[in-house]
Amino acid sequence: MFRRAAFIKPRLTGFIRFNSTESYNAALGGLKKDLKQAMLAKDELKKTTIRGLLSTIKNKEIDNKDKTLDEFTLFDLYSKLISQRKDSITEFLANKREDLVAKEQHEMGIIEQYRSALPVASKEEIDSKVLQLLKNLKEKEPTLQMKQAFGKIDWKTVNSEWKASPNAVKASIVQQFKNVF
Repeated sequence: MFRRAAFIKPRLTGFIRFNSTESYNAALGGLKKDLKQAMLAKDELKKTTIRGLLSTIKNKEIDNKDKTLDEFTLFDLYSKLISQRKDSITEFLANKREDLVAKEQHEMGIIEQYRSALPVASKEEIDSKVLQLLKNLKEKEPTLQMKQAFGKIDWKTVNSEWKASPNAVKASIVQQFKNVF
């Protein structure tokens, strides 16, 4: 006659990032805090830039849901967005759109500010380590090819030892290899 009430278990409503580092979470927290400040200050350009960053980061999280996300992933993502802005600026300059050039430069400055706040090695530090590594390799093997140089690096420890993303190290190797060999 009377039916027993079914108990409903509460579910987690928020998204918990189990596969991310502490600095990654701190960077996201800083972005969200800055978004709130931009909303209160009614700074439309900064607000839309930060929203775009958060959206891109969320898409990256969805694409890599089984992988650990860290500050190096953010560094690569920010670098990609900065290069997109640079490409847009050259296109806008070619089409004489100075208003859009100023907007893109401002967005690029905001993204560079967040990229520089990440605890990763600077481009100069990476270049100096790569240059030293390539000089050591040249002493041992003077006829080394670029593909072989990539094989000499332990890519599993690049994040921890070099404090750099593998993509940044690869780009530096390509650039420095021409100078050394």
